[in-house]
Order: sequence, then C-alpha cells, then structure tokens
Amino acid sequence: MRQFYLFVALTFCCNIATIAPVFSQDKPQKEYVYQTFKDTRVINAYSVETLQKNVLDVRIGHRFGDFFNQWNFENAWTSFFGFESAADVALGVEYGITNNLMVGVHRTKGAGPLRSLITLLAKYKFLAQTKDNSMPISMAAAASMSVSTMWADQNNNSRVYNSFPGGFGNRMVYSAQLHIARKFGDIFSLQISPTFIWRNLVDYYDTNFLMTTSIAAKVQVTKVLGIIFDANIPFNSMRLTSSGKPTDAAFGGDAQYRIPIGIGFEIDTGGHIFQINLTNSAGIEPTDYIPNTILDITKGQFRIGFTISRSFRM
Repeated sequence: MRQFYLFVALTFCCNIATIAPVFSQDKPQKEYVYQTFKDTRVINAYSVETLQKNVLDVRIGHRFGDFFNQWNFENAWTSFFGFESAADVALGVEYGITNNLMVGVHRTKGAGPLRSLITLLAKYKFLAQTKDNSMPISMAAAASMSVSTMWADQNNNSRVYNSFPGGFGNRMVYSAQLHIARKFGDIFSLQISPTFIWRNLVDYYDTNFLMTTSIAAKVQVTKVLGIIFDANIPFNSMRLTSSGKPTDAAFGGDAQYRIPIGIGFEIDTGGHIFQINLTNSAGIEPTDYIPNTILDITKGQFRIGFTISRSFRM
C-alpha cells in the first residue's frame, strides 16, 4: 500500500510540473520600456528616469561664461568665448535605493542672489510605460531643496544676503515636479513636467511661489548619440513680459527675466553619459535657474556647458 501511495504522489507532482509552465504562459510578464531618457537629467530639467537599485552615480556639471555678449566679437575674444569664466559648477552624487526610488545631493556655485548651494533631491517613479501600451506613459515625482551656505555678500549687494533677515529659513528654496514622459519607438522621446518653486526670501516686486512647465525631448540619432532639448515656460506674468525687471547689481542692471532653454548632444560611452550643450540658463539646479534666468539668447547670451555622469554598482 505504501508503494501505491508513493506512486500516486510522484505521478501528481510530475503532472503539476508539466502543467505549471502552461499556467504561467496564461499570465505573461509585462515588458517595460527602458531609457526614455538615458540620464536622470535632460539638460537643465530632471528626466523621468531613476537609477537602478544600489547604483551610485557621480556627476560633474559646468556652465561657462557667455559665448557672445551683444554679439560683440571683442567680448567673446576677451573671455575666449566664455571658456575662461565659470558661470556655474556642480558636483554631486545620486543613489538608487530601489529601482524606482533615488536620492541625491549636489553642490553648486549658484548663479542667482543666493550662492554656494547644497541641494537635496528625491525622485520616485510610480508608473512605467509598457511595450504593449497597456500603460502608455511613464510618470515620476521629484522634490528638491536648496540651501545657501554663503557667508559673505558675494554680489556686493546692498540687500546684504549674508545677514538673512528672518532667520536661517530664508536661505531655503524648494521645488516639486511631476514628470510625464513617453518614448515613441526607438528614436523620439517627449516629456512634460509641471513644476512648482517656493522661495522664502524674494524682492518686493517678486513672488514667493512660481509655477512653470518644462518641455523636454530626445532624438536618438545612433545607438550612442542623441540630440536633447528642454525649455522651462513660466506661468508668472512678470517672467513672460517686460513688466518685471530686476534692477539691482545681482542681476546685472536692467535685465528682463527669460525662458531657460537648452539644446545639446548626449553621448553614451557604456560606463559614462557625457552631455555637451548650449543654454541661457543662469544655473544648474531648478531652484536656481527657474527663478533667476535673465540671459537673452537673441543677444548672444548663451553658454557652452557639459555634464559627465559615471555610474557604479555598489
């Protein structure tokens, strides 16, 4: 009798092992779309991408001085087309806690009234585009906080930012972003990102709260080379018209706010992501360039910049 029960049990297990793959085929695993963008940033804007779990990304970013100023060749030659100036410099690290959650910390020189910025970043990807279009888009939420560590009045500005009236909180600038992106085949990607900025300390003519939308795109030319673009369009009327004009020395006199625009090339070397771009951005972090960009591309006030990203699996 024992032999009979053993025979029945073995037969049952063999049948289950044979049938199991059939059942598993009834519920195929979803195939997700990868690399809508190849980096966690486009040019100025954050992208929808997050780092994989246990991946550490070391980043170096640089913005040189104005390539041309007022389209004057003598101005360009004096600074060798801006290469002798450093408009902004960034050094940072980012880390993937899970495949969908990453954090980062960056140090930037800063380009607005607040300088010497430390920025903390968190990004969570909660929707991923699938190849069968059951989910047609990817979505991620990002939040960042920048704090100024400047102690001297680096702009020789009468506002005396080093005193920070109102306390330490006036060193802070915050941003919140929602990234909505789709990859159209292997060549074209598009992203729209509603963005909110809050500054604790502003001038009397400005507003603490700013709402903008960034538009980013990528055209993959070859397997390793892509053309990237982004622009940040504000909903604040003062930044869309000539009615709002910063007049203090920190902004270089009577300068009008402008839309930050960037265009560049992205090169994937396998271990590195290298970007070279042209932009009129006044800074690198969204808490800096969104409220403070005043450079006018039509007057030759754009800059060459680059970013190097190197990832390590921990």
